[in-house]
Amino acid sequence: MKRISLILLAVFSALTLAACGQALPTAEEIVDRMEAARDAMQDVNATVALDFTSPDDSGSIVGEVWMQKTEQTDEAGEPIYRSRLEVREASSAEMIGTTFVSDGNSFWLYNPSENKVITGSRDDVQDEPPTSPMAMSETLQEVIQRGLDSVDLEVLGEEQVAGKNTWQVKVSPNSETAAEMQLDSLIEGTMWVDTELALPLKLTIDGSDLGSGTVEVRSITVDGGLSEDMFTFVVPEGAEVVQAADIAKEMAPQASTIDEARAAVSFTLLAPTTLPADVVLVEVSMQGDSTVIQNYAGGESTLSLVQSTRPTGADREPPAGSTVEEVPVRGFTGELITSGDGRGSLLRWEENGVRIVIAGTIDGATALEVAEGLE
Repeated sequence: MKRISLILLAVFSALTLAACGQALPTAEEIVDRMEAARDAMQDVNATVALDFTSPDDSGSIVGEVWMQKTEQTDEAGEPIYRSRLEVREASSAEMIGTTFVSDGNSFWLYNPSENKVITGSRDDVQDEPPTSPMAMSETLQEVIQRGLDSVDLEVLGEEQVAGKNTWQVKVSPNSETAAEMQLDSLIEGTMWVDTELALPLKLTIDGSDLGSGTVEVRSITVDGGLSEDMFTFVVPEGAEVVQAADIAKEMAPQASTIDEARAAVSFTLLAPTTLPADVVLVEVSMQGDSTVIQNYAGGESTLSLVQSTRPTGADREPPAGSTVEEVPVRGFTGELITSGDGRGSLLRWEENGVRIVIAGTIDGATALEVAEGLE
């Protein structure tokens, strides 16, 4: 499953860079140029390098990507692309040769080392767990697609990427978007946009405990002409075929109640007795028998309480611009991370072998109050 998430992250991150799917949140003149470039582009071929780290895994991939605009549009009226990715190099040897193909409606993911094909429709990959690297990538894409009104941005200057001059732009969700998408104001991205092509050549994502990733275009050809035949796929003889919808259903967090979760896990599951005004429990979900996520919301606040016997990325560096302090929590030592604008915080510590995270659109003092009230 980790390998699937890594491949899908490579695909969707690469497509984000190559297609520059929507108006990107940067200075108005850059947005205008990127929109014009996107509208004019019919196809693209690029070599893309990906490095990522998540709480569960890390890895790197170098792949070649082909994309071609179709006459179809999605629900938002944006163009749908045919796409193909072939893995040339990878930190995991069995991933080399892996191929992803989409005709715009259906997709196929083939791993020759396992002789297995995963196939499905575009909708089958929309419900990844929120802690997966794919979900992290898609979350930032959603922020980008919403445009200028959904983000805070800062043009950092110019920088060379792959020998080309680029604009460097810092992107982070604003408070409204962070609250709606439960990003806790602790996810940040930086994009480097080619000043000549008006296409993004590099993307970095820092999502704190969700993970981090870098995608960089090493070479690119725009409108070189591609055949539709490149975006078809024939299942190799003897290959096992698996439906993506079945995998998504198996991997999805299972809805639960606190009492049900307590009965299912091997550790003592805690719940808050102190919450901000108007904040109530809205969801409890389980990932296997090792992780329980409680989501709370109300008023202008959202927060999540995660308890897991698995690694939760406690050693990851916090996002740039945030403040970090060591704090006492329930008789243990914890780490409190507060976003640069003070509109979100994340508190994490380990208690009796269980890793605990409280994160949300709350300040650090509130996070500590919630922690001390856990029972």
